Amino acid sequence: MGARMVDRRKAEDLDARIAAARAAHAPAPAEESKYHKANMAWQMVIELVAGMVLGLGIGWSLDWLFGTVPLFLAIFGILGFVAGVRTMMRTAQRVQERAAAKAAEDKAPSGDA
Repeated sequence: MGARMVDRRKAEDLDARIAAARAAHAPAPAEESKYHKANMAWQMVIELVAGMVLGLGIGWSLDWLFGTVPLFLAIFGILGFVAGVRTMMRTAQRVQERAAAKAAEDKAPSGDA
């Protein structure tokens, strides 16, 4: 039985050394880059503009195809704007959820006492 106790201590010592080595070589947590907020703002602007351009393109194409006055252009322009705003709002919500999760993670006790 004494041999088992020695083996268990060796295994626990080895586990502790492995954990220390992993902690020493673990990458640093990713910090928010200097341009992260600017990138998010540009992404939201591009989402809005892309929705509008797509809607206007579809409306103009349908007007050209059917030979109508800019009826479809107006309808699909408005629908493209609404789609762009909805996509932009989803992105903003995702950013807020990440920020809330990070804040909760920062407030959580680390567990080393």
